[in-house]
Formats: sequence, C-alpha cells, structure tokens
Amino acid sequence: MPSKSRFVIAESSIKSYFKQNPRKVFSREQLSGIFEERKAVWNLPVTTTDLRFIEQLQKRGILTKIEILFDGYINKKERYVTEDANELEVAASLINKSYLSHYTAMFLNGLTTQVPKTIYVTFEQSRKPDGNRQLKQEAIDAAFSKPQRKAATEAIYGDYSFLILNGMHTGRTGVHSIENVPVTSLERTLIDITVRPGYAGGVYSVLEAYQSALPNISLNKLVATLDNIDFIYPYHQAVGFYLERAGYSGKKLEELRSRKKEFRFYLTYDMEEKDFSEDWQLYFPKGM
Repeated sequence: MPSKSRFVIAESSIKSYFKQNPRKVFSREQLSGIFEERKAVWNLPVTTTDLRFIEQLQKRGILTKIEILFDGYINKKERYVTEDANELEVAASLINKSYLSHYTAMFLNGLTTQVPKTIYVTFEQSRKPDGNRQLKQEAIDAAFSKPQRKAATEAIYGDYSFLILNGMHTGRTGVHSIENVPVTSLERTLIDITVRPGYAGGVYSVLEAYQSALPNISLNKLVATLDNIDFIYPYHQAVGFYLERAGYSGKKLEELRSRKKEFRFYLTYDMEEKDFSEDWQLYFPKGM
C-alpha cells in the first residue's frame, strides 16, 4: 500500500482550520500567507509550494475557486471559497478596505425585509485637497436637475449583481462588522441613502428606512456621523426632513432645524413635480 502524502495526513487539521476560520472567502495572496504561517504546523514537505498547496485545497474539496468578471475598469477577480461562503462575503472580499452599503446595508441593519439581489460595495476615494468648496445656488439647481450619477462598474455572481461604488473619502466613518462582513452602521446607512436614494429604492424607500430605524437609532451618533463626513452639500436639511416625516420629534431634530439654511436644497435628483418645505428649505417630490 502506497504511503499517504503529508497533505492527506494533515487534511483533517487543514479542514478544521478553514471550517473554524471566520473568513470564508480568500484571495490567492491570503492563502499564500496562510501556507507560510502554517506549513510547519501541518508538517508539509519543504518541497511544497504555495501554489501546490492551493491546488490541493481545491482537489480535496476544501475550497472552490470562483471568478468574478466586471464590466468596467476593474480586472477579473479570483477567489477561493468554503462551501458555506455567501454572496455578501464574496462581494465584500473583492476590493481591499471596501464595505457593503446602501440597500444592502439597509437589509443587514434590519431596515427592510426585502432580500436584495443587487449588492452595493463601496470603496473610498483617496483624500482630496479641500480646494474651493464654495457653493452657489445655481450649481445646486443644475446638479439636482439631472438624474443621479450611477456606478461605473458591475459584476454578476449567480443570481446576484455586485455594484461597485467609488465613494467619497470618509476614513470609513461608521463602518463596522455584521457577521464578519464590513458594512455601514445604522446611522451611516441612513446618511448614505439620503445622499444617494437611487441606491436604496428611491425616496419613499428611504423614508420607510427612517421609520424602521426610529426605535434603535442614536440621534447623537447620526448627527455626529453627518458632521464628521463634512459634506459640501447641506444634507442636514434632507436628514431633518426625513426624521420629521418619519415621526421623530426631539432636541436633536430642533438642533438640525436651527442650523443655517443658506441654500434651497433637494431631497432627490431629477424631480418632475415637486413641493417645497419652507421649514427645511428643501424641494421634495410632489405628494410625498
């Protein structure tokens, strides 16, 4: 009887390692790092390379290789997944320091019961110089008279669509982990969907999210997150409008209401018919 290879001898330990690992999706580089770190523990032959190790992981059914193809500027990605890896974990693994956001974050934070088939993945731009941050009413009017700008690249993974968003630099403000997946917090999610309602099902869906969030939201954290991101546009007017329409009343709402409203702002983009809130100096869809 031929002797067993050292990989086969160590197979149960290797399987146990990947089963117990909270990470379920790996890049080739991550697996190479695991190999270098664990090869002595597993007593693998000195002649075994990281590529040979990865081949054996696939051959023994410990991991499966998948390919994600994008339609834009992002190159094809290869990932190695355990049998219990889900689409959210795959999506979050695609770009370094990215996180799940918008409608996907609404679902993960319990703000909607609709299971999303489009998974929003945000990776942040590098910090830019402040430059000229002066606003003019004419520029606001022009920007919000057009449709919302859409994501530049998309990937299909089974029944799911991954939409890759290149978001503004925030230093990952309000990003935490849910079930080992990086995702925006409840408060950060409300701000993101206020800014880009098109990635959340529209303004009525955003209002429903605010209503669902009221029992669990920290208004102190919401306002602090809003201020920390330091938008050029006066999104405090839109946030205050949503909070009031959702039924919130309290000191933080009055604090937002008392803030300077130098410009007339917009709840969303490209509105055909609109009403105007004098209180919030905000245009919103007619009949909302």
